[in-house]
Amino acid sequence: MSKGIKVKVRVKVFTEFGKWCLFEIRGLKEGTELEGRFNPRNNAFDFTWNGEDAMLWVGHNAEIIE
Repeated sequence: MSKGIKVKVRVKVFTEFGKWCLFEIRGLKEGTELEGRFNPRNNAFDFTWNGEDAMLWVGHNAEIIE
C-alpha cells in the first residue's frame, strides 16, 4: 500500500468512470465506509478489500468523510 494521508472514505459514485472502476472490485457497494491512504497528488485512495490491495478515486467513486 502506498504512503499517503490516513483517511476514511465512503464509497459513492460521481462519474461513469467511477462506476466502472467500482464494478471491478467485487462485493464493494456504495455506502461502504473504508479506512486507507489518500494521495492528494492524484486523488487515489488505496485500501485493502478482502485481503487484496484496491484503489478508489476521490471525486469519481469515493468521498472523504474523515
